[in-house]
Amino acid sequence: MARQDKILIFTLNEQRYAIPLGVVEMVVRMVAITPLPGGPEFIDGVINVHGKIIPVLNLRCRFGLPGRPAGFNDQLIILRCATRSFALIADMACDVWDCTEQMQTETAEIIPDLPLLTAVVKLPDGLILLQDPEALLSPGESFAIDELIACDQP
Repeated sequence: MARQDKILIFTLNEQRYAIPLGVVEMVVRMVAITPLPGGPEFIDGVINVHGKIIPVLNLRCRFGLPGRPAGFNDQLIILRCATRSFALIADMACDVWDCTEQMQTETAEIIPDLPLLTAVVKLPDGLILLQDPEALLSPGESFAIDELIACDQP
């Protein structure tokens, strides 16, 4: 029997993306984001999640999509990866799907060196780009964010 994983599908600018459900801690409505002066362009700031300060990654900026201010109806997808926790801003978290290996085409088979994507998932109603959550922040970017957060706290 083929391996089956669950994925969380979300939208940005009417395009559907997915992330492995195993790294998703929770999905919440947008909250106030505290900006980090001098932070990277793709980090909107930080939020407090149960007493832990985590960075908020703006995927529109990271993916080169047209920017727009975060809205009240946007959602935050809180991820807990191997090296750190962070949040992604999404227009909407839509659905959870079972995703088999047969449904996936690795990005290396389509276009080599797409660092943020692991696969394209074929669903009955279209294609979805599966993100690699560990690649969304490089170790150097993660370290720089930690330093900014440490400087910003009293």
